[in-house]
Amino acid sequence: MLTYKRNISNKFGAKRTYSEGLGRWFASRKECMRGEQLYLLERGGVISNLEFQPKFVLSKDPKITYSADFKYDENGVSVVEDTKGLLLRETRVKLAWLKQLTGIEVKIV
Repeated sequence: MLTYKRNISNKFGAKRTYSEGLGRWFASRKECMRGEQLYLLERGGVISNLEFQPKFVLSKDPKITYSADFKYDENGVSVVEDTKGLLLRETRVKLAWLKQLTGIEVKIV
């Protein structure tokens, strides 16, 4: 069951959503639903090592980080995933920077 948190405004209309099954808050309903799907896939053995909100350091001074929504292993390959309704310029820059530094390509859902 999903619960919405009121009184938190987001300029894009996303509502923080609580997943009772996972016992955690997500930034949007879409992210919450994807998190629950991935959790079920992990329980079913399709994926493994599911992580929520993995952080990647792009620069140490000044400290600049990128936080994806999910990271998991599928068929021996590490997958980094982000749930986006709108892909902003800042996010595109950080994704390109992450790929250049680490070779990680983020899957946008």
